[in-house]
Amino acid sequence: MAIFSPHDQLFHSTFSTPRHVACWLQHVLPPKVVAAIDWRSLAPAGERGVAMGLRSHVADLVFTARLVGSDELVLIILEHKAFVDRGLRSQMLRYVVHLRRLAHKRGQPEPIVIPVVLSHGNAPFAAEQVPSIGREAFAALQPRMEFIVDDLFGRTEEELRRTELTALAQLTHLALACVRHFDSLGVLAAIERWGDLLRAVELDAETPAEQDAIDQFGWYLLETTDVSPADLHMAFSKQLNQPSSSIMTTAQRLRLEGHTQGLTQGLTQGLTQGLTQGQAQTLLRQLAKRFGPLSAETTLRITSATPPELDQWTDRVLEAKTLDEVFAV
Repeated sequence: MAIFSPHDQLFHSTFSTPRHVACWLQHVLPPKVVAAIDWRSLAPAGERGVAMGLRSHVADLVFTARLVGSDELVLIILEHKAFVDRGLRSQMLRYVVHLRRLAHKRGQPEPIVIPVVLSHGNAPFAAEQVPSIGREAFAALQPRMEFIVDDLFGRTEEELRRTELTALAQLTHLALACVRHFDSLGVLAAIERWGDLLRAVELDAETPAEQDAIDQFGWYLLETTDVSPADLHMAFSKQLNQPSSSIMTTAQRLRLEGHTQGLTQGLTQGLTQGLTQGQAQTLLRQLAKRFGPLSAETTLRITSATPPELDQWTDRVLEAKTLDEVFAV
């Protein structure tokens, strides 16, 4: 069961659009890599088999692009992390192995894969722990996956305003890196500081998805801070260029005004999700104690399971003689 956080929603709403992700990638990738890619060919992998194959592996976004002067495709895997994930290196390695196996099954050459991570946690990025004494001698022999990291931790707002990025990409980076630290007054002050970006996004809306960008940004602020819908709407009306009667579409206003009414439902859903996550963690501990360390695939299977599946597997823990028996159909 996939659970999408406000961070997931904001990241996807911005960087699923090629022109917003292209300027960001051209900023963070090595110059030789940037020069080798035909950026006009950048497109979401969509349903062409790549994204569908990775969906079970929970990849955030997958893009394809051609090399300059060639029909050879490059696969670009995008991940974002709002917390320190010690399993990230193994996660990215699984993606690449999966893509290469998929190409092998189709009789295709192994693809060029570029993994990119946007980190916006409360601590500096760290992909793995330092090997403990006695294990460091083996570190060089273990499978590794290198990737490009854009770490937003510790950057000032001035540093996050990278003018080579689109206004929406800048606004998204500012929101992911800064908003979690603001109270309601801090949110309103930030909207005033970022007003030029909001107006640029408003004028830059070229597609329906981009036209919804301000609404997505507003929802992110509502979901991650204690700012009220009324104060948020008023702050937006002071910054946007449109007349106050049409600052947002009717649908957007209804969504903002209905936020309070939706809190009860949201709390109920949040409680259900929290119970499910708690049950999954308990099952992971029980299985590890019974059968030893669990593989990344088994962990992912459990954390992505539905409540009925978790109930069924939990009932089998005490009687199953092997791990396979727990998951038997």
